[in-house]
Amino acid sequence: MSNMISTVQEIYAAFGLSDLQAILSPLADDVVWETEGPAIISFTGARHGIAETKGFFEAIGKDHLNPVLTMTDYVGSADTVAAIGRYEVTLKATGKRVNSPVAHYWKFRDGKVARYTGFLDTAAVVEGLKP
Repeated sequence: MSNMISTVQEIYAAFGLSDLQAILSPLADDVVWETEGPAIISFTGARHGIAETKGFFEAIGKDHLNPVLTMTDYVGSADTVAAIGRYEVTLKATGKRVNSPVAHYWKFRDGKVARYTGFLDTAAVVEGLKP
């Protein structure tokens, strides 16, 4: 279990460094990557496989400026990790800063991330996108 939490923490550290290869390397080839939210938010929706998952990070890079992801709590069980924290970002489209709680669910298979589901305050993001 602690290896899974360490893997998740390493993915977060790689996100902070914009190291896409380090983010993608612990993912299963058939990973399912989901972020709940309306289609107006470019990084929401379900993605299947590493190539589509890469699009999640490309959308964040295209639309977000100075992202700060701070994860504070981790809970692990047999093959899952839940992580809780905050995400703060400036939206490039409007220049507005959004600060949202986040919750992430990670499911592992054979030591690789097989599924990720992310939750955040999408209403705050939508409001931040308004001119």
